Order: sequence, then structure tokens, then C-alpha cells
Amino acid sequence: MTTLDFPVETRLLVAGTWRESSTGETFAVSDPSTGRVVARVADAAAADAEAAVDAAAAALPEWVGLTATARHEILQRAIAGLRRREDVIARLIVHETGKPLAEARGEIANSLRFFDFFSQEALRLPGEYWPQIQSDRDAYVVHEPVGIVGAITPWNFPAFMVACKVGAALAAGCAVVLKPAEQTPLTALAIAEAFVEAGLPAGILSVLPTNDPAGVGRVLLERPEVACVTFTGSTAVGQRLLAGAADGVKRVLLELGGNAPVVVSDDVDVDKVVGQVVRARFANAGQACVAANRVYVHRRAAARFIDAFSTAVQELRVGDPWEATTNIGPLIDIRAVETLEDQIARSVAQGAVLRTGGRRTRDTATSAFLEPGILTADGALDTFGEEFFGPIASIVVAEDDDEAVRLANDSRYGLSAYVFSGDAERGRRIADRIRSGNVGVNCALTSDPALPFGGVRMSGIGRERGRAGVLEFLESKTIQVGRR
Repeated sequence: MTTLDFPVETRLLVAGTWRESSTGETFAVSDPSTGRVVARVADAAAADAEAAVDAAAAALPEWVGLTATARHEILQRAIAGLRRREDVIARLIVHETGKPLAEARGEIANSLRFFDFFSQEALRLPGEYWPQIQSDRDAYVVHEPVGIVGAITPWNFPAFMVACKVGAALAAGCAVVLKPAEQTPLTALAIAEAFVEAGLPAGILSVLPTNDPAGVGRVLLERPEVACVTFTGSTAVGQRLLAGAADGVKRVLLELGGNAPVVVSDDVDVDKVVGQVVRARFANAGQACVAANRVYVHRRAAARFIDAFSTAVQELRVGDPWEATTNIGPLIDIRAVETLEDQIARSVAQGAVLRTGGRRTRDTATSAFLEPGILTADGALDTFGEEFFGPIASIVVAEDDDEAVRLANDSRYGLSAYVFSGDAERGRRIADRIRSGNVGVNCALTSDPALPFGGVRMSGIGRERGRAGVLEFLESKTIQVGRR
């Protein structure tokens, strides 16, 4: 059932067929900008996950047995289908996440770039040949699909994260059981329609929307046929998945929390830097793992930076995501607003100053709009060690580069970081000292299909995107052949 003015798929995809949940249950998907239910979606149970794994196991030999060219052609047909659905998927992203329409269109366009990159990688899977590795033998190394992949995607980029995980795994020759976030299942289902239409063998991709992620996740962890689980989301859930995968010694790929630091040196062009930091902090209403959370600005530049940054933030327009002038839509739900309000309150109690924003624009229980805000403090606070997953930036004045680097590294996370300096070489030296999987020097980080992405410390395990993202779904096999 849906209240949208265009048709959407709301059933599970299992074994190449669209079906209701084995229990007959459904759950509601709501628009965070209005609080209204836009659809009721089939609610997958553990039995449905079992069926999806069975279907993947039965279909996998056929998929692995295809030539790389055949897999590439199927993926290209799916991409063509996605292009025909591009506008519909963008509209679904707005309805499910509340992000502005321009950002939603950018997300699906970027997703298509990644799907296309991975389809090309299907033609470039690596191998090695070692003639006469020893006097009596040759050797070669092949890379084989790891098998069935359980993919768990987040709500903040519901199309892009499907592209990163599903695109890479299918290119590697794996089967995928996809569990999208319960807030954003419609986007994943719309993407899956294009793969079914493209002739992907039945069972190679299943999609299981569910309001019981733990129950479906338990099947993915316990079934021995599932060789790998890839997850993007909170560190707490990632830890539970890692522990649950230990008994089966499964491969686990994790992209977890961020809390990215920003180092601003005293030699910057403040006006240019402010625009970059605003983009890095407030894109997608700050609901991104790479979002710039903690800004450490050199004392000699602090006053100018804080004033210019405050002005720029106050100019951001919060409003209807369908309007072209909107910069920031709602957060994903009212609980996200309440979490940020609690973090702001605790920060102020610890001595921070709320310089602007941080308040609801609509004081209702059904919409989730929050003004973009800035917290400033004379030193690091306990709360600044937490990830603020929304449109709130914190600024701390640092005495010099050394202190800024020390504060930037004083975190359990290490996913992304940013450095801004008027001297590019100085910026690179600072970047070399920051413990992070990704660092942007004098630029906001953007996603590129060719570049690997992932974190260190408690920000994750493994890499997505680029060739490295495909290799994560492959096993190396060494074969030695005696010479006659």
C-alpha cells in the first residue's frame, strides 16, 4: 500500500520473485518532512531471510560460471534500467530521507557512476602468472568470488550505499542478500526492479525490508553459506555484527562512525575555507559519516573564521525539500532531533556556547526540522568526542598546528578528516600526522568510484569503492603446476 502518486514496489524480492512476507506483516515508511506514512512495506521475517540464502546458494554456481563479459552485460542492462528510473528514485529518496531534491538527484547520479565503474571492473578482475616460479613448476594466482554476501545499508544514502555494496559484490561474481534500512526500503526495492528487468539470475539478488533487523541479521550471521557480511552504520551495531560473525569466521566489512575533525591553519583565506567547511558539515543536513564535526582553528584565525562561519550558517535555508531554495531538509526522524538537542544541552552544561541555531523550526512531534547550529568552546569537551549526526558544528580554538593535530587525533574514530592551509605543503604535513582513512586537504571530500574508502580504529574494517572495494569480495587462490 502506498500514498505516493506513482507506482512503487513494496514487496520482498526473493528467488527472483516479488512476494509478501512469510508472516503477512507490513511496516510503515514515513516522510520525515511531514511525518505522514507514504507506504506500507512487506516486513521480512527470519524465514524470508532463510529462503533468500537458499535461493542465493542455488543460483550462485550459474552466476560464477558466466563469463566476465556476460556479467558485465547484465550489469549494463541494469544500469540502463536505473537511468530510466532516475527521476522516480530521486523522488523516493526525498520522500524517505527528507533530503532536498537537488541532493537526491545528485545521489542517484553518483550511484549510477559507481554502478557503471563496478560493471567495468567485472571485466578487469585480476590474476597473476608466475612462469618457472621454481625450476620444476609454474604458478598462478586467481581471485574467486567469496560467495554469498549479506549487505546491510544505512538510511542516509539509500541509493549510493546500495551501489557501493551490491555493485561491487555482483561485479566480483557474488550473490547478495540485501537488507536496506527500515527507514528507506523503497529506494532499494526500486533499484532491485532494474536488476530483475535486466535478467539477473533469480536468487543472485534478494532484498529484505524488515522492521526486525536483528532477526534478519541473525540469519545472515548464522547461515554458513553466507561468507561475508558488509555493513554501514553505527559503531555499536558494527561491534555486535563483528562478534556475531566470529563463530563462523566470516569476513566482515564495516564502515562505522566518523566524527571527522577539521584543522584550520592561521594562513588560510577565511572566505574560501568557510564555504568548504559549510559544505563538509551541512550536506545532507550533517547526516553523513564523513561530515566535518569538530573544527580546530588556529587562534590567530579564530575570530575571523568564527564570524564568517556563523554568517554562512545563518544563511542556510531550512525548509521543504521539494523547494529549489532549500539547503537543509529535516533529519531522518524526531528521535534524531532529540538526540542532538540532548548533545547540545550537555555541551552547554560543560561550558560550550551555542552561537546560533540548534533549535527546532517546527515544534511538532511529526516533523524533524532543526536549525543548523554552532557550538564554540575554549577547549575540548567530553561531548565533542561524540559524533553529532546532524547540522551542528563545534569549534575549538587551538594554539598552533601541534595542538590542533593532537585534538584531531583525540578520538576513537578515524574515518575522515579535513585540513585547510594557505600553504599546500603545510597542509600535507598536517594531513600526514592525522590518523584517518581519508583526509581532504583544502577541499571537502567527495566520492570517486576509483578511490578506496574506509576507516581506521573504531571507524571500520576493510575498504569500499575503487578496485579495493571489489577485491574485498574475492578470495585469492594459488595454484602450482609441475613442469614436465
